Amino acid sequence: MTDNDNEEVISLPVQNPLKEEEGRLPGKIVHARLKAPLITIITVVYNGAECLRQTIESVIRQQYDDLEYIIIDGGSTDSTLDVIKSYENAVDYWVSEPDNGIYDAMNKGIACSSGRYLLFLNAGDMLVANLSELASLFTQDCVMVYGKTNMLHPDGTLSYVKGKPLKSLGKLVRGTPLCHQAIFYRRDAIGRYDTRYTIIADRVLTYELAKRHGLARTRFVNTVIADYYEGGFSRQHEQLWRAEEFQFQISAGCRAFAGYRRLSWLYKRYVAQAVRRLLRGKNNEDETVR
Repeated sequence: MTDNDNEEVISLPVQNPLKEEEGRLPGKIVHARLKAPLITIITVVYNGAECLRQTIESVIRQQYDDLEYIIIDGGSTDSTLDVIKSYENAVDYWVSEPDNGIYDAMNKGIACSSGRYLLFLNAGDMLVANLSELASLFTQDCVMVYGKTNMLHPDGTLSYVKGKPLKSLGKLVRGTPLCHQAIFYRRDAIGRYDTRYTIIADRVLTYELAKRHGLARTRFVNTVIADYYEGGFSRQHEQLWRAEEFQFQISAGCRAFAGYRRLSWLYKRYVAQAVRRLLRGKNNEDETVR
């Protein structure tokens, strides 16, 4: 794996913030499109009524009509459908039916999309970039356009900003330098998410796409695309995430690195924790003797 310095990096001017009253006019382009849109945004959700509204609002506030918005619901049993129906005139397509997980739902979204580029925003994520300022950067030669993401604590405060230019494919194998919510994929190049992975299929897809077409056909935009709340499914299922990462690194030909990461994680999880417990117990005994 070698560095690729041909990747194009674009810096945008400070964006004009969108006003609350601005945005797509309900019913203006929905279900009556004369040509394929430039961008399709896909939101997948399951029992996300409490956080879905802010995602929808962030999309429909856009002053950009060359946009298609799709919502794929996994058969929610809470009030998610009520939320979707309250925005029905501003959503191009939605469906509610059982699926086989988040990436199966995303594949459904891909299958019914018509945009040249696709962006995935899950329930709770918020689009902050102004699409009208990004549109000119989506050229036919780019299979992937990506930027930065505000990584937020559960209380909404900023943890850090994620995203920088990819200099080698190895970055995607060794870690997660990009946030899925800040990547626009060209629809005719994306393929499908590998549903054998339940947590890192987006990382695998991004790697395979960049490997297949080359980093020279990707473009980094030096601006924040989305807000993303940390503490999601991967954080709640760390052991499964580590197992999938190990499998991915092996399949990418990084067996030695995968083994090192696996041993390092096992040491931190079991050995280091056991040593800390023993030391705490010893300190408690010393305090008792005194």
